Amino acid sequence: MTRKQHTIIVVPHARARFRQFQVTSRLLWSVATAVSLSLVLGVVFGVLWIQSVRKNREVSTLAAENQDLRGRTKTLNAKLESLEKLLADFEERTRRLSVVAGLSGVHDPGTGGVGGLTALPADNASHTEAVLEETSRRGLLLSGRLGQVEEKLSFQADQLALTPTLAPAVGVLTAGFGLRSDPFTGAQEFHTGIDISSPTGGRIVSPASGTVVRVGWQNGFGRVVEIAHGFGIRTLYAHLEATRVAEGQRVRRGDLVGSVGSTGRSTGPHLHYEVQVGGRPVNPLDYVLNAF
Repeated sequence: MTRKQHTIIVVPHARARFRQFQVTSRLLWSVATAVSLSLVLGVVFGVLWIQSVRKNREVSTLAAENQDLRGRTKTLNAKLESLEKLLADFEERTRRLSVVAGLSGVHDPGTGGVGGLTALPADNASHTEAVLEETSRRGLLLSGRLGQVEEKLSFQADQLALTPTLAPAVGVLTAGFGLRSDPFTGAQEFHTGIDISSPTGGRIVSPASGTVVRVGWQNGFGRVVEIAHGFGIRTLYAHLEATRVAEGQRVRRGDLVGSVGSTGRSTGPHLHYEVQVGGRPVNPLDYVLNAF
């Protein structure tokens, strides 16, 4: 089969003569195909190069952001470690206060434990919210426990302030609580308080805070003062020479309520002192801290 021939004439400007070349159709198609393929490959490689440049820029940006994130995570871990130490310290103090306050269940489940707060992975800050929530939970539990301790200690402080722990007079204990021989008849009797021998006019003070509920005279006891302290506790002072309080008056621990005397059925100047709980006499020495 005869191949088609094509003539290419080249006419240079510098010369008068021209040149001509004869090429086949196959050669022309081959050249055209090569040129087209080169153009296509050039475009493809150009696009790939542009995408590579963009991706390299993105990778560089992400690397910088990741490095910054690692730094922030490291700083946050240091702060969390410091916070963990503070929480552990407060939890231990709260536990000790709970023991002092007599609260049961002084260790709340989940507050603390092995490892404490979970450190954030250096390459993953997504745990931050979970760790902070755990910290907040422990803080709330600690706050609740401290509230309970504060309430209990406040109650105990009030109770202690109203408990007759102070000796009402300075002197010698001459008769205790319980069975004894009556100093006048010699018969066995139950002594409902204690007797403190002291010079006439000696100071008698309130052993705790309270309200004076009775000032007057009682057969056998002579001049008396009675104070209600709260929690069902009352104290009675008998054989007084003089009283220094009035009914309804509020007194505090150590306030003067009267003076030692020998009024009523008495063998000499002394203070008959009673402590009653729920209307029943109890041994005053079970309450007095500064014993005779």
